[in-house]
Amino acid sequence: MSEFTELERTVLAIICDDQPGIGEALRKLLSAARISERDNTGHGFYTSFDVGKDKPPVAWPERMLDGPDGEVSVGGETLLMGFILWLEDGYPDCLEGFQYGTTAGDDIDLKVVDLTSIRWIKPLL
Repeated sequence: MSEFTELERTVLAIICDDQPGIGEALRKLLSAARISERDNTGHGFYTSFDVGKDKPPVAWPERMLDGPDGEVSVGGETLLMGFILWLEDGYPDCLEGFQYGTTAGDDIDLKVVDLTSIRWIKPLL
């Protein structure tokens, strides 16, 4: 997962850890993932990627896996974010990150932020 940002790697690891039935299979698929596109929407981001189809897909009944909600650090401010891992035919293909706002209730314009600088702090309780 070398092309993922530190935040993306952390979130994907949490998602894999939280899925005992398919977590290891997800981890194997993600280990060879290659970023195809990263879209910074200003409110969040979509990181699309390709995984090898030489491994079997995960058995999951839905198109999405809920990821963690957590606190992240953005330029010295704490931002509350949520994450979704999107699947296509059982293969992970996109990580979505979206903000709930800062702890004061404001938004941060992520368009002016280098996404590689965002750091995971802790999960929301």
